[in-house]
Amino acid sequence: MKRYAYILSLCSLFLVLGSTLKAQDVQRFSERQLIGTARYVGMGGAMTAIGGDPSAVLDNPAGLGLYRRSEIALTIDETIDRTQQFDSEDTYQRARFALPHVSAIWAWGNPSKQRGMIYNNFMFSIQRLANFNRDIVVQGAGMGMLPTICNITNDMGGVAENNLQNKPWDDVEIGWLSILGYEAYLINPIDNNQWEPAVDFNDGTLSVTETGTADQYTISWASNINNQWYVGLNLNIPTLSYTKRTSHYETSRSNSAELKSMYHLSGLGVSGSIGLIYRPLQALRIGASFQTPTMMSLSVQTEGDMYSTIDGQKYEILTPESGVINTQMTSPLRTSVSVAGQLGSIGLLALQYDYAHSSEMEDVHTLRAGVEAQAYRGLFLNAGYVYESSFMKEDPIWMLGYNEMRTDMDYRYTASSQYASIGLGYRSDVVIAQVAYQYRWQTIHQYASEVQTLPFEVGTQTHRVVATLAWRFSDRAQMAYDNGVEQYTYIEPRRNDLTQIRKY
Repeated sequence: MKRYAYILSLCSLFLVLGSTLKAQDVQRFSERQLIGTARYVGMGGAMTAIGGDPSAVLDNPAGLGLYRRSEIALTIDETIDRTQQFDSEDTYQRARFALPHVSAIWAWGNPSKQRGMIYNNFMFSIQRLANFNRDIVVQGAGMGMLPTICNITNDMGGVAENNLQNKPWDDVEIGWLSILGYEAYLINPIDNNQWEPAVDFNDGTLSVTETGTADQYTISWASNINNQWYVGLNLNIPTLSYTKRTSHYETSRSNSAELKSMYHLSGLGVSGSIGLIYRPLQALRIGASFQTPTMMSLSVQTEGDMYSTIDGQKYEILTPESGVINTQMTSPLRTSVSVAGQLGSIGLLALQYDYAHSSEMEDVHTLRAGVEAQAYRGLFLNAGYVYESSFMKEDPIWMLGYNEMRTDMDYRYTASSQYASIGLGYRSDVVIAQVAYQYRWQTIHQYASEVQTLPFEVGTQTHRVVATLAWRFSDRAQMAYDNGVEQYTYIEPRRNDLTQIRKY
């Protein structure tokens, strides 16, 4: 059936899409996954106090002040995401190759200085914040497609049958699910403009396919003051592109219904970051950073199609193309504190705590730990662990509004996330080459509709392999300085403080 295109007024757009973004949407788009350079991934991202890495600058711009040479770097990764319903043997997998990071750093300064602004550095980077590619399939009874459509149609006093005739897609008082249910003969009218399911379904299958990414363009500045204080600023411009396609299928004997929905979001935002690193001792650093909430302007597109077979008769109802509708979202503000210490001439240990706050969600607490050790001359091993609490304290209930155009009635609650990683790297005066492996596991409570009382439990496992290559540009003054003191250390010391130094 040919789709009908409608041009909706600004008033109707506001009324219909006033609640288009739910808490689950904000949770999904606010998530900062552990993506970045191989060293950053290998150390579990616990680098707010360490710096000296392009992805660490994303968390704390002061880390840019640690650079003493200009550098260009790029990262590639391969991600495999697997999901499985807990009481099912079926596993669904999605693989994706990506270029999650490119950066260029300009370091200007005088390494022979010991006081004042020794370096002023700048960085431009493009870095991935999140990867949404995932397939989730759950099966079972009690998915509640028709009771949910009836709840929506009965809301606010109910909808009269004559108002549902002739497919009133542009009526801002009627939701699209009500029209689809009526036209597909899935709901029947009863007294006082109320409705009930026309059939009872026993079993169902929900398939959710997500694609898209969140990326960020960052311009950074940082300064090295007295080789003891490092301060920095970031201007962040995040982008979002996300598409969700769902198939909600329910059946009983000779009757069946399948609701296919599409929900697409794209947008652009802005935020700022400020950071500080302080070195009270040669072998100790303390770091802290603050990132403002991200204000994002979003464009929304949604569609839904219903296919039903009732008593042998087949029906196909398609919603019109919704066009582009504008809305907004504010992601949480973020703060981070970290401490890093050098373990003699062996390596370093870093501990970090991150806090995210939003008025729409629960506060999120993240604990990170990372270690790095020198295995051989210029060769390093690192490992990391991350625990992140959920954006939701408990499973929420998502109730679609009576007049919404959205037809995807499913929603989810994501429990805590955990990461474990290990990496190997080589660093010289000119070249940095690193690889890392990361494993993430999560538990998802997947609901097919608002009337489903108990969720489907879904386990997700993500495997990521990361490789980073960086080229450091020679600086004669810096090279002379390095050769003069003949040093290498994990936490770079002041020039005249050469304790705990290991030559390579």
